[in-house]
Amino acid sequence: MEAIMSNATISDIAKKAHVSIGTVSNVLNKKGNVKVDTIRRVEEAAKSLNYFRNEDALSIRQKDSTVVALVMPKLNDQTNPLYTNIYHELKRRNLSLKLYETNANEITEQACYQQINQQNYQAVLVINPLASEKTLQTWLNNSIQPTILSTSGSLQFNLTKITKKIDNKNIFVVKDELSLGFYKYFPNHPVIENSMRDIYRLLKDHNNFTIILFDDKLASRIENILNNMSDKEIKIILLTSKNIVSFKPTPKKDIFHYSANKTALDFVSSMATDKTHEINIYQTNYKLFTNESVHSSINILMLDTPFSEILAGLIDDFYSKYQIKVNIHTKNFNEMRTILSSNKLEDYDLIRLDISDFNWYGPDIFQSLKQFPSLETIIKKLSNWNKYINLNQIPYALPLDPSVQMMLYQKDIFDNSILQKQFIEKYNRSLQPPTNYAELADFSEFLGNLNIPEKNDFSPISLINNTGTLIASEFLPYYYSLGGQISYDDNVFEFDAETFIKTFELYKKVRQQSRITKTSWWDSETTDFNNQKTALIIGFTNHLTNINQTNYGIAPIPGNTPALGGGVIGISKNSHKTEAATLFLQWLYQYQIQHEIALMGGDVPANDLFFELEIYEQFPFLSYSTRLYSTGKRKTKLDANKPINTLLFEKIIGTQIYNGIENKLNPATVLLNLNNDLIKNRSKLMGGNYHHHSKS
Repeated sequence: MEAIMSNATISDIAKKAHVSIGTVSNVLNKKGNVKVDTIRRVEEAAKSLNYFRNEDALSIRQKDSTVVALVMPKLNDQTNPLYTNIYHELKRRNLSLKLYETNANEITEQACYQQINQQNYQAVLVINPLASEKTLQTWLNNSIQPTILSTSGSLQFNLTKITKKIDNKNIFVVKDELSLGFYKYFPNHPVIENSMRDIYRLLKDHNNFTIILFDDKLASRIENILNNMSDKEIKIILLTSKNIVSFKPTPKKDIFHYSANKTALDFVSSMATDKTHEINIYQTNYKLFTNESVHSSINILMLDTPFSEILAGLIDDFYSKYQIKVNIHTKNFNEMRTILSSNKLEDYDLIRLDISDFNWYGPDIFQSLKQFPSLETIIKKLSNWNKYINLNQIPYALPLDPSVQMMLYQKDIFDNSILQKQFIEKYNRSLQPPTNYAELADFSEFLGNLNIPEKNDFSPISLINNTGTLIASEFLPYYYSLGGQISYDDNVFEFDAETFIKTFELYKKVRQQSRITKTSWWDSETTDFNNQKTALIIGFTNHLTNINQTNYGIAPIPGNTPALGGGVIGISKNSHKTEAATLFLQWLYQYQIQHEIALMGGDVPANDLFFELEIYEQFPFLSYSTRLYSTGKRKTKLDANKPINTLLFEKIIGTQIYNGIENKLNPATVLLNLNNDLIKNRSKLMGGNYHHHSKS
């Protein structure tokens, strides 16, 4: 049964809680020095009265408004996705939206601004105005600088992908005056009205031309008309925010896409800045690539992960288009280690490697991708993924389900007034998600030692019990964030002793207050967070896809030097089916396939893909994660010419950290034991079965 919204006032709450109106106001606004018992009484009274805070009414009383005005031609099929996403993004920021429609009429447009001047708005957003920015500014009689989405506004679409695609001198553009005004981006081409009479006449009287339009329903209608005009050479270019899902090629139609959600996020973010920002578009129609392969099957070696299951569900499409069967051979972690170390790879055409193994094994088992021209476009699009592509500036692989560490936190913990008060009293600062390792240690100590009802049995965080490589992933990012380095000189591994000791002490402090999981992987950590047993979870993004849709916040890990994870895929040196292997990669790295994989929580990287609304709402942290790779780090080399066996290196570090804590050793002894263990295993760390190191 739905809760009935109450008309209760602050006075009603004050009366029920037996406090003053000022005290209620302080509690609701999280201000003032109010006693814990009083906070509890006020919050319980508000809850029992079904009190609802009216943000619109609040904005009238407050000097700083919480309402944003949006001026645009009309709310219709083309503008509704952008409007809806702007509305929801503002709502997430505790702001509301007021819409003004101009109907692309100059008099109505000016009247809208006269109405805006009579209200109190935090910002004014404008889409496709008729008047110039200078004129709009004169119409606004206050200091608000409008944020404008137009050809000359602070927010603009970058349509060069379309202009580069135009290979026909005969171009006609269908006018979209009542939506986003894309036609204005093509000033040198004839514009026709969005009228079926005019469009029929154009199709009948002309041949060998391209028509550019911005309405997917109109595009489908024209496509159907052209099916009955087989003698016509007419190409359609469609730009739309709709995700048109199709696994069929459209040789006479190129589909370009912009993300309405990403545009809305950029629009709202631009309220606080006057910088010009461009919105990218992407070609999304399904492609059929030239098949030069004579082979009927290829074999892929992969780690058994959720991603391998996702891929297995899609490969039937590849077979149906190219009649090449894809055999996916999945192995568990230990089986994969055995295969790689024994170099028994002759049966595989494509191999998925963990990013930690890329420098160590990559040059020996992968062919350089430079020799495959068909992959040049993909590599160029992935220019921000060099750590997952290049070895000594030569492309050997493509990123496949990459991941990076990030932090999710339970908002209920950090929004709780009583916990806030307790934390401020102890640490003389507000309770916020920790931004560095010392803050994480303080938060762990605070929550771990707390004994009040509002704690709700939360532990600060879950950590791995005794798996060395995973403990290293908990320790090393914080060592790096504090400025720590690891070098190799005169056959000795060197850590910054002071930083190592500081990190060890902080890690020990965090671990003492944590839930220690007995499993050897991160599944129990996600379970603890889902069951509201832990306030924080720090993990790799490809594991966080198992997190429930709850009221959590998203942040970088403390110190913002996350470990890089996930993997790469490359063509095996043993493969004699390179035509089929490259064809598979072309198929895999096209938008329609990437989009399907993202819907299931996987990642074959494509720009802005995680901002698509259906993905953004299901996995909101994935869009946030894209900004974290630039600060991410994984020790795969000691210097440019010295690859290292990363997993063994991390296992030794994590094992010695664990032994030091379990045996209550001082940090200096732990560091000494670690250095001795690294020296003892130097040949395995630097040499091993692969002797490419001197040349890589």
